[in-house]
Amino acid sequence: MENNVVTAFHPDRDHTMSRGFSCSKGRNFHRLLTSDSRESRCLRRTPDGLEPAEPEPVLNEIADKLRRIVDEHGAESVAIYAGNGVSFKALVMPAVRAFLRGLGSHQLYTALTIDQPAKVISTVRHGIWVAGGHSFESANVLMLFGNNPFVSGLNGAGCIPGWQPGAVKRARQRGLKLIVVDPRETETAQQADLHLAIKPGTDAFLLSGMINHILQNDLHDREFCQRYADGLDELAAQVAPYDLDTTATLTGLDADLIRTATELFVSQQRGTVNSATGPDMAPHGNLTEHLINSLNTLCGRRNRAGDKVSVSLLTPDVAPMEAVLPTEFLPEPLNPAGNTRRSRVSNAQQVFEEMPTGTLAEEILTPGKGQIRALLVIGGNPALSVPQREQIGRALASLELLVCMDGRITETAEHADFFLPTTYGLEKTDMTVFNDMFWGFPFHQVSQPLVTPPGDADDEQRYLMALARRLAVPMAYHGVEIDTANPPDDLELLNLQFPHGTTRVPVAEIAASPGGRSYPEYAEVEVVPGMEGFNAKFQFVPEGVQEEFRTLADAKGETTEGDYLLICRRNPHVYNTMCHELPQAPAENIAFLHPEDLASEGLDQGERIVVRSAHGQIEVTAGADDKLRRGVLSISHGFGGKSGGASVNELLSTADTTDRVARIPRMSAVPVSVGKAQV
Repeated sequence: MENNVVTAFHPDRDHTMSRGFSCSKGRNFHRLLTSDSRESRCLRRTPDGLEPAEPEPVLNEIADKLRRIVDEHGAESVAIYAGNGVSFKALVMPAVRAFLRGLGSHQLYTALTIDQPAKVISTVRHGIWVAGGHSFESANVLMLFGNNPFVSGLNGAGCIPGWQPGAVKRARQRGLKLIVVDPRETETAQQADLHLAIKPGTDAFLLSGMINHILQNDLHDREFCQRYADGLDELAAQVAPYDLDTTATLTGLDADLIRTATELFVSQQRGTVNSATGPDMAPHGNLTEHLINSLNTLCGRRNRAGDKVSVSLLTPDVAPMEAVLPTEFLPEPLNPAGNTRRSRVSNAQQVFEEMPTGTLAEEILTPGKGQIRALLVIGGNPALSVPQREQIGRALASLELLVCMDGRITETAEHADFFLPTTYGLEKTDMTVFNDMFWGFPFHQVSQPLVTPPGDADDEQRYLMALARRLAVPMAYHGVEIDTANPPDDLELLNLQFPHGTTRVPVAEIAASPGGRSYPEYAEVEVVPGMEGFNAKFQFVPEGVQEEFRTLADAKGETTEGDYLLICRRNPHVYNTMCHELPQAPAENIAFLHPEDLASEGLDQGERIVVRSAHGQIEVTAGADDKLRRGVLSISHGFGGKSGGASVNELLSTADTTDRVARIPRMSAVPVSVGKAQV
């Protein structure tokens, strides 16, 4: 530190969780604070564009416009879009939800519903095991569908820890068997015992074939399924058409390889199946995730009475239990009773108390009761991240009020009426709240600001409280209304989010240890037998799944209108539409093909090419990747506009979807063709 500037930033080798690991973005994060892209002034749109203005008048004017829109059109005409810039910040999303509740609007949209809504949908439909699934540290086997934690740090429960991916090497030394299903031999797949280079978009076929093979050969945990699951016979009937040879034809894999992978997974006593973004963005994402959950249940990959498990610190101090959680005990965002809203334009369903982002543009553009007329964008960039770029751009431009809260002028902010500059990490209080679900070890950390934010920059939740005060909108946390004229400090807010008695460890106690704190007494808590009244069961074929199997069956004879299938690809140096200003960030997103595919098209690496889909086209630079399956084109999302490169969303349409729940657009396994660019 020097003169309120972070001059050097290094990982801590003594940190309990990371052990000195950091990603490229993490090591360079401090550069965002002083980047040329940083905007630290409040801005107001004038005939000459966005111009600096004083914060108080700007907030007054925003509140006045919101009040008029609500008075004329109702509270539901006001929406918030929150992106990955705030998704994992401890204090922001609770404030977003509190603000909208107080206003009386259900119109919350986030990156979740154009990313991985299937994980929420399938978990709620299939059921939740109170004692959780097998941890990575206890696993004998791990099967990953599209996960590449060596590049993408976000991981699911039981997966290779994204904050310490090197743990897989230690796990391999103790005997872990690793199976990776991915059209590309990723950095993670290169560590695997088996790599299944699947045809994109056919994950649900593969899982159906694996489950069918297990049931046909009586390889499942019969006792567990009889006791804790319903619908096994119906599931068997649904997957019966997918014998190994049929599955091999549909997925482009060898039947013997599918058999070997299935039997390797079954033969090990502990370990899970897990997935990442790609399968969820491809067709049949909900069914894919449901089959992953079903495969874990089928093989009994759940902690049982007598097992020792690590428990969450931010949940009530109740013993982990051998039981399926009854619906009435589900947390509010997951409970179907609290997710009854539907899109007025597509009938898409509310997920995690959020409206589907794939419908956002239509909700803005379609006249009538409930039309969105004001949008607050917080830490997101829908202009660049939502499919069908022309449509979302037109929608943003048509709004009566668009307010952006961000640290930089994004493609979305270029449409804004007002811009409110926000703080970055190191300038604000934060806590490892999101990690609570995935750590696999009882640890938490509260960080305090290290540097003073520049100019007008302030925390997102402070702006929402300032607007709530002006609008006389109540904001409450767990039923406790805050005084928005004299808002609680950050630690008080964390305590309101996790009230006394609702967590195993008080937030204040965690905050008292600046470097974080471990609680080994919660590292090996014994799972207890199920309590009386906990009689819920996993559902192998819940409502909606039969229809998804029919859709899958209809796709068996589907022909693709293109020579290649486009898949998404993570770049280690950027985070979706963010971090493109960091030193290692690439100038563009290369479109990778297998060298033999390039040769067959008469193309050279480094040559400019045109990629076409049924919905649009982009011009990109061709790259060669011999780790790719033939017939696949791999390119990163999140580019285009200010970041350089091309926006994949030009190739996508919000109308192209197989999802009847959240209507997530098809963003992977998209048919495309390639050709030389015109000189």
